[in-house]
Amino acid sequence: MSEALRLIFKKIALKLGLELKEKNEVINYDFTAPGLNPTVIGASSVATITIDDSEIAIIGESERAKRLEDICEYYTDEILPTVAEVALGTGDCIARPYTDGKDIGVDIIGNNDFAITRTIGNKIKGVVMKIAEYQANNATYVLTESQELRDENGTSICQIRRFAYKDGKELSLGSTDWADYEEEQNIISDVLLIGRYKCPTVNRKNYNSPNGVPITYGCDDIISEIKKQYKEYNDEFSVKRSRIFADRTLFKKDVKGDLRLSPSNEYVTVNGDLNNGVGSLIQEYSPAIREAEHRAGSDFNFGILELCCGFSRGVFTKPETAFATATEMKNSLKKTFSFVKAFRKRIEAGDRGLFDAINVIMNLNGITPVGSWELYHDWSYDYVEETRERFTQLVQSLSVGAIKKSDLTSWVLNMDREQAENYIAEIEVENEQALERELARQPSE
Repeated sequence: MSEALRLIFKKIALKLGLELKEKNEVINYDFTAPGLNPTVIGASSVATITIDDSEIAIIGESERAKRLEDICEYYTDEILPTVAEVALGTGDCIARPYTDGKDIGVDIIGNNDFAITRTIGNKIKGVVMKIAEYQANNATYVLTESQELRDENGTSICQIRRFAYKDGKELSLGSTDWADYEEEQNIISDVLLIGRYKCPTVNRKNYNSPNGVPITYGCDDIISEIKKQYKEYNDEFSVKRSRIFADRTLFKKDVKGDLRLSPSNEYVTVNGDLNNGVGSLIQEYSPAIREAEHRAGSDFNFGILELCCGFSRGVFTKPETAFATATEMKNSLKKTFSFVKAFRKRIEAGDRGLFDAINVIMNLNGITPVGSWELYHDWSYDYVEETRERFTQLVQSLSVGAIKKSDLTSWVLNMDREQAENYIAEIEVENEQALERELARQPSE
């Protein structure tokens, strides 16, 4: 959150008698930072695992349900992938529906553009957020919105108030591009008109904070090392770039007096003789780059980052499923998928809030008649079923002679190839001995 926006939120809170919940500044996790950004890498990977091949739909036969289903398709196709990635990358995300009286859209507001003012448990009852911004005449105009749930004579009211600022100084909405916005609305609703999505990562500096933190929270040093390793590799690549050195006698001056290498079809006068060939007058300098060392260092640091964030290989690093054992795959999937399941719960809660808010907006604008509808989530579990599929593939491959017994044994029992072969040999010896003992017990004819 910029200092300017922080001051604006403080002014709004003071004006409305609200209290901003403390939010940790996590500068190192800037989701918009250019270049190599481990937080973006992890957020994108986990967001894909979370929503890939899953279905979110509106169930119902009413006109309201059908209209909500149209919005749901737009949401799942265009909004949800971004919402999931922003929530994981910044720690928190708000989806705010808006309307022109006929159609409904959804704005995405990242963690740095909103502040929570009141919560009860995991339910937000008050929030301040930046909903628009533009530049004009070298000045920055910002539109903010405060939403707060209030109880008036037993009726739950969502009170919405909007404020405009020019370079941090408040001014009337009528003097800005937002003149058609209402300054205050009181809407009968028991929910804020937003959907809130929070990253499951634990805020270890403040366990009771309502604010979310990014998936790489607490890993400043590791991220710094990753970026340092990346920079060192590229610096070395630039410094050790191949160069060709040529004897000065191979050059001649052009019409401008600048030296240039003579074309191959011209005669060139050189000092001495050519017994050693022209090649002795041209040398190539192409030093080796320590690619293996840099790759190993980068992979190590990314692996440590996965460990500290509660994931295994495949989130920040390249998956190694081709030769991973059953134990390794199960452990990896358990660590990652426990996080994914927790995040899916947060998405379900956020979706309920979002579509409840859209339903309230439809009631206010009379977009469709009031009707019953249900929100339905059908999450894909292909990610955790990969172990079973891998086992089936190995068994089928063994049955047609495409792999050795040791391939299947090493994967199931978490052994290397040599251990698996020795283990199979021991089993075969024991089976032969057991057969001999059985034959010895039988009476001879």
